[in-house]
Amino acid sequence: MGSSALSVFGVVININSFVQSCSYSVGQSAQPIISTNLGANRGDRIKKTLKYALWTVAVFSAFWVILSMAVPNLYIRIFMSPTPEVLAIAPAIIRCYAISFLLLPLNIFSTYYFQALMKPQIAFAISVSRGLVISGILIFLLPVIAGANAIWFAMPITEVLVCIFVILMMIRYTKRLPMPGKPIQQT
Repeated sequence: MGSSALSVFGVVININSFVQSCSYSVGQSAQPIISTNLGANRGDRIKKTLKYALWTVAVFSAFWVILSMAVPNLYIRIFMSPTPEVLAIAPAIIRCYAISFLLLPLNIFSTYYFQALMKPQIAFAISVSRGLVISGILIFLLPVIAGANAIWFAMPITEVLVCIFVILMMIRYTKRLPMPGKPIQQT
């Protein structure tokens, strides 16, 4: 797709790092609260923390998607001295990729959530599938199937597929949380 598209991709990856950092902050803040309350058999507190965390990742998701859709060339101007060609192609690329910002914060937060619930296998599966397996397969397949520009949809599709798994697992394990006076349900 050329050097201009590659330079836009470099900017997109930098913005993606900011979005991920916001997500890490929510996970790292919630994880000790959740794990402490798991040990105390206080599923009620875990659910309350989960609610706050989910609202926070929703706000981050909305912020990054709205900003990306409204002023995509802002990112380009922050990170480089763009050519007219870069400014022309950047909005479409950034907007395609930014769709992934809707679910990325939830998917990243979920890894911390499952670690805190002592479900490291699920956290590992989420991390590896979104960061390597699903995204890697889509990066190779989408351009072959739908043309070169389809590569920008690899991460949005990855995040959707991972999110389906995340939601199912969150529902499953949140229902099993210990409550005061009740023993922990084993899986």
